[in-house]
Amino acid sequence: MENERSIKKILVPIDKSASSLMSQETAASIAKKTNASVTVLHVVPNVSFGQPQTAALITNGLDQEGQSLVGQAKELFMEEKVDVKVEVFHENDVAETILRFSDNFDLTVIGGRGENEKDLNALGSVTKKIIMHTTCPTMIVKKVSTLSNMLVCVDGSAGAMKALNYALSLAEKLDSRITLLNVQEPRLHKASPDVAMELGGRVLIESLRAVEKRKITADKRLEFGVPSDVIVDVAEKGNHDVIILGSRRLGAVKRFLLGSVSDDVSYKAKCSLLIVPAKT
Repeated sequence: MENERSIKKILVPIDKSASSLMSQETAASIAKKTNASVTVLHVVPNVSFGQPQTAALITNGLDQEGQSLVGQAKELFMEEKVDVKVEVFHENDVAETILRFSDNFDLTVIGGRGENEKDLNALGSVTKKIIMHTTCPTMIVKKVSTLSNMLVCVDGSAGAMKALNYALSLAEKLDSRITLLNVQEPRLHKASPDVAMELGGRVLIESLRAVEKRKITADKRLEFGVPSDVIVDVAEKGNHDVIILGSRRLGAVKRFLLGSVSDDVSYKAKCSLLIVPAKT
C-alpha cells in the first residue's frame, strides 16, 4: 500500500532510567505482535576530563554499567520470545549516535525522559534532539500501555497521510482502536466557520478512505483551536494511550502537524507519542 512501511526491525536505545524500562516493555509488546526483531542500543559517552587515569577509570565503570544494562534488557526480550541483539557504542554524542544508527530501522522506541528528570512528562535532552532530527518513525514512551486506543492526527497533507498509513498498519497488528482528529485553526474558524467546517470535513473523509481499505473501525473528530493544545486535551479526555502524528524536519515551512505542532505535543502530552517524519 502507498506510503506504508512495515515494522520488521525495532531499535530500542536504553539508559538506566525508569522511562527506559517502560520503553523496553512497550517495544517488546509491539515486537511480539508484529513479529519484528529488536536491537537494544546503549551509548557510553566518552570521558575527556580530568587526568587520563581518572578518565579511564570512569569510562571503565560506565562501560561495565552499560554491559549490565544491555544484558538485563536482552533477558527481558528473550523472556518475551522476541528476537534480540545488543549493541554498545562509545561515542561523544549520544543523540547523534542513535540518530545515525536508527537509519536502518523501521521504528525507534525510546523513553520520554532521561534518568535525571523528575517531571514525569518532561522530555530528556537526548529524546528532544532525536525527535527534531530523526528520519525514522519514533515512539516516545511516557507510560506503559497496550497501545489499544490510538489518536491519529490528520491535516490532509502527504506527511500526515504517511503517518496515518503507518498508524493503520500498526493498529492492525495490535488490534487497536483508532480516532482520527483534525484541528482547524481558530483564526480560520472565526473568520469563516462554514469554510473551516468544510475543510475539516474533507480532510476526515479523505482519511477515512484510507481506513476503509483496512479491517479497522475508526471514529472521527473535528475540533477548533490551537492544534497542540487541542490534541493534548482530546488525548487526555479520551484516554488515548498514544498520539500519532507526522512531522517535518527543522527548516520546513511550518504548518499544522508538520513542524512546531509535533514538537509542542511531544512536550505537553501525558501519554506516549509516535512521530512519523515525512522523509522516512
